[in-house]
Amino acid sequence: MQNTDQEHIYSVSELNKEVYQLLSSTFGVVWIEGEISNFLRSSAGHVYFSLKDEHSQIRCAMFRQQNQLVNFPVEDGKQILARARVGLYQPRGEYQLIVDYIEEAGEGLLRQRFELLKNKLQQEGLFDSSNKLPLPEFPQTIGVITSPSGAAIQDIFNIMNRRFPCINVIVYPTLVQGREATQQISKAIEVANERNECELLILARGGGSLEDLWSFNEEQVARVMFDSTIPIISGIGHETDVTIADLVADYRAPTPSGAAEIALPNADEIQQRLSNFNKQLLNTMQLLSAMVGQKYLSLDAKLQLKHPMSILEQYNQRLDLALQGMKASPREYVTSISNRINVLHAWLLRSSPLSMHQNIQSTVTDTYRRLIVATQGIFSNKEQSLSITVAKLDGASPLNVLGRGYAYVLDPDTQRNIKSVRQVKVGSTIKARLKDGSFGAKISSVDPLEPKIKH
Repeated sequence: MQNTDQEHIYSVSELNKEVYQLLSSTFGVVWIEGEISNFLRSSAGHVYFSLKDEHSQIRCAMFRQQNQLVNFPVEDGKQILARARVGLYQPRGEYQLIVDYIEEAGEGLLRQRFELLKNKLQQEGLFDSSNKLPLPEFPQTIGVITSPSGAAIQDIFNIMNRRFPCINVIVYPTLVQGREATQQISKAIEVANERNECELLILARGGGSLEDLWSFNEEQVARVMFDSTIPIISGIGHETDVTIADLVADYRAPTPSGAAEIALPNADEIQQRLSNFNKQLLNTMQLLSAMVGQKYLSLDAKLQLKHPMSILEQYNQRLDLALQGMKASPREYVTSISNRINVLHAWLLRSSPLSMHQNIQSTVTDTYRRLIVATQGIFSNKEQSLSITVAKLDGASPLNVLGRGYAYVLDPDTQRNIKSVRQVKVGSTIKARLKDGSFGAKISSVDPLEPKIKH
């Protein structure tokens, strides 16, 4: 018989107690995902079940206070994410989990990852408004990062054709869902910044579940967007869908169509603004004309006070007084009066009100003429500037490029742009887009150019 004097002999209860304490102190609270089986609800409101995967299972207990907070049906076969304490049911020595919170697996786990990344990036300042770039008021070229075959790109094109059809658009094609989407979206943003051919970027995709939109919740995409020197408008999903990309973007639109409306000026609004400017200019001209007319009337009234007839009447009155004095005065007085009359007559000739009136009238007329010429020059310059701008925008239109005899060649299966003869083979079909339509063609030969050898 083995000597047990130097060894402690456990009772069953002691061993279970120490195992319980060991499990509790070692693991504490854990998160575990699995499928519910053997579900049972007691009369007291407590629930008991097992969590299993393809290889193992574990017993779980969730007391009434906790399971009353669950807002979805808990039943066998349900995949859940549970928060629990690792323990031991000592009376039977059964290893178990005491669950205090459960949620549906999949989306629930994704939402947890979303909140963790959101808090992290927020603390780093990636969402701060002070770091957001201003949007250009009149961009000439807009880049669109989205799937070329999705509904989002069609919605964006429809809005662009309606609001500002002469805008130049560059599409950076990318996947917007799946394992490779995150890398492709990040690469598209980097390429757009390297080429620097756009004043504004739109990052867009249609609606979907949280899992479908998860590429826009990846940290890699968020940091590439934050480092972009080109302003980015996000138009991802529906208005209720909020992604990490929406929070990092310089401006968040509720939908892809909303992003296009925000990015583009409205041609009708511009026309209305020009019309309003024209009205304001005409009103200003009328106001200035009225001011000049009022000034003219004021000067005319002042001249009337110095009318020659009035002045002559005054001098005639003085002359009558002088003649009366002559009858009773000696010859010296007559001479003095005559000299005074001559002086006054000479002053009258120098200060003729008629001459002053003509000079003032000439000045007013010249000022009015120069005002009209200057106003017409301003209006002409504004019209010329607008015409130049419209001509530039029209010259940059993709439709004009097609109108010069060029064609846009697509793979009809993938709808991707064919840029090299290596992308086609004899017997395959292509689709060519021209100015006034498109046609399909079948490849009969492929003739690649020989590479130039540098010496």
